[in-house]
Amino acid sequence: MAVKPKKISHLKEEMSNKINNDHTVLKLKNGGGSIVIFDPHKSMQLHFYDIESSDIPDLCRKADSGRYLRVLLCRKGKCEFTVNGKTGKLAAGQIMMDYGVGDDGSFCFSSDSFYGIEITMQVDTLVEENNMLKMLRFVIESMGLPEEEIFDSDGYVYNYSDSTRNTLDKLLTAGFEQKAGLVTVALIIELGHGLGNDLKAHQLSAPDKAKVIADDVYRCLTDDCGTKYTASLFAEKYDVSDSMVRKHFKTHYGIGFKEYQTKVRMEKAVSLLDDTDMNIGDVAEEVGYSSQTKFSNAFTRYFGQTPFQYRKNKSDADDE
Repeated sequence: MAVKPKKISHLKEEMSNKINNDHTVLKLKNGGGSIVIFDPHKSMQLHFYDIESSDIPDLCRKADSGRYLRVLLCRKGKCEFTVNGKTGKLAAGQIMMDYGVGDDGSFCFSSDSFYGIEITMQVDTLVEENNMLKMLRFVIESMGLPEEEIFDSDGYVYNYSDSTRNTLDKLLTAGFEQKAGLVTVALIIELGHGLGNDLKAHQLSAPDKAKVIADDVYRCLTDDCGTKYTASLFAEKYDVSDSMVRKHFKTHYGIGFKEYQTKVRMEKAVSLLDDTDMNIGDVAEEVGYSSQTKFSNAFTRYFGQTPFQYRKNKSDADDE
């Protein structure tokens, strides 16, 4: 779980200098690195991070109303974040994007090292600025982002391309050198185009990944019901959330993860009870239950009778 950054009350003491009305440079204590804050317009805020500390203040300007787009790009290092009550991890070469209404999310840096940028924009007010900002609004809208909550660990956390990385490097250089605002915004527009293309590529590949996950789960549950497979095992394997594993499986096979696992186990148990002389405890172990009691309870819920009753009734029916 992400570690929330400590509240830093001494920011004024750590502010080394104010370059102009647009840029502010914060120096963190004990060689913790620096943060450049750039407010080119009332609808946009940028934070350039080059840090070696987990004590990072929440510096993002709060959005009072309307839609906002929040983007976090990791160039080097890593971090953890919390958005809409969910936690996730971001590594070098990845982007996290959150698009919604109001302001109900924040990033939590808990890595010892992070080099990257955070961009927050209030989409609805972008057109109130100038032509450059209107162009940026067009880039955002062209991404086709939905207006509901879009964050999950398999959705809008994705890898950015080499061309996007090159633009990001230019933007980071401009930010830490406090280049003119027009240059920085132009690079953000160029970055936005790249991220839009990367997002489309990610969305196109998502169904293929979903099918791979669903098929792997199906094969494992079907062929090896004696192993205690969990959604978290596949989530870790494919770097997605537990809920996404269950969602992909149900979408492709029309039955829930746990429901299907129980179905396979019960069918195997019936086969063993019918065709072998194995005792109930051995049958329980063979189909993946840690104890005979747990197996008997599950069997009774599924068939309405205990394994012993089932075997006896089957034997009586065969003798008739």
